[in-house]
Amino acid sequence: MADTFKVEIEKLDDVYNEIVEAVLNKPETQDYENARIYYENVATRLNQWALELKDIKKSLEAKEPVKDITAENRPA
Repeated sequence: MADTFKVEIEKLDDVYNEIVEAVLNKPETQDYENARIYYENVATRLNQWALELKDIKKSLEAKEPVKDITAENRPA
């Protein structure tokens, strides 16, 4: 199963590492200019991360389609 989702796992690891790095590199709050630049960059990266995660979700759904969970065989 790990081989089946190897590409997706690597992409998710990359996104995770970027998020952790962004959190760890948060500037001091006293420096307004650096904080402003940081938050502008993080907002931009959040949009990119969301698009990457959306692509990963589509890739996973293509490999393993969502099963129909309706209850057509309900007991009497």
